[in-house]
Amino acid sequence: MGLKRETKKSNDVRAPAVPRGRAVIVTRYRDDKPKVALVNPDDLAMLEEAHELLESAGRLEPAPVSDLALKALRLEDRPDEDARVEDADRIAAILGL
Repeated sequence: MGLKRETKKSNDVRAPAVPRGRAVIVTRYRDDKPKVALVNPDDLAMLEEAHELLESAGRLEPAPVSDLALKALRLEDRPDEDARVEDADRIAAILGL
């Protein structure tokens, strides 16, 4: 769920300017109980964009993996160092291309 924004006039809230890349955690009575976090507006935009990207990525359907891709992955994961194949023609021959 994305953040819901509420805008307040600076006269209504006493808050310091927060430089980019930093968050100011405001506590009340106890240091281990944060009440609010203040962030730079550019950082907030970045966090919101990252959140939207992650939400979008979560809605993507995984692409089907072809039999050829599965074969390539199995062949690539050879523990034998002598079995390593670097030559493009040999790779094509192994994959039957």
